[in-house]
Amino acid sequence: MKTVIQALMSETHWPMTFDFVETTCIKRGIPESQEFTKEYSETKEYKGALADCLYSLSQAVNYSEAGKSVGNLTDKQRELLLKRANKLYDEIGEDEKDIDEPTVYFGG
Repeated sequence: MKTVIQALMSETHWPMTFDFVETTCIKRGIPESQEFTKEYSETKEYKGALADCLYSLSQAVNYSEAGKSVGNLTDKQRELLLKRANKLYDEIGEDEKDIDEPTVYFGG
């Protein structure tokens, strides 16, 4: 049996933490052990959770230091993730989202 959480993690095609996907499911009212089926993949809850995951990935911050990179998505990849997320949001009757500019704060 595959759970909805496992399906979301595999369907995004990008690494996401279990914790994030689990939280997304909770926000969408999806039980942690919900079995993933073709029928469930067509529900508003699943499509919304998938859109939320894709949107979150489109917001990932690119960070590089000492030759190590984290979150290196190209602008085209971000655009494609957002387009896919917005298609799902449209299907379930929710507002589309834009890519926000990340803000970095330095404390002191």
